[in-house]
Amino acid sequence: MVYWLKVYSLIAALVFIPAGMIVLSLFAWYEARAYALARHRISKRLFSLLTQPQFFATPLAISRSVSRSHGRIQSH
Repeated sequence: MVYWLKVYSLIAALVFIPAGMIVLSLFAWYEARAYALARHRISKRLFSLLTQPQFFATPLAISRSVSRSHGRIQSH
């Protein structure tokens, strides 16, 4: 009886250890992929915030300030 217990435990180890390694590697792969995608999205959002003009510096405000300063220079 102890012999069959050893045989069955060896068979179980030969089956479940590779299966467990496959499941663990798939889990690690999906988690690493999700982390990389999230990091890419965060860097893309940060880059878009850095490249966008400031909130109060709208094109209208910039053009009005330039035209006012330009007008002042001409009137002097």
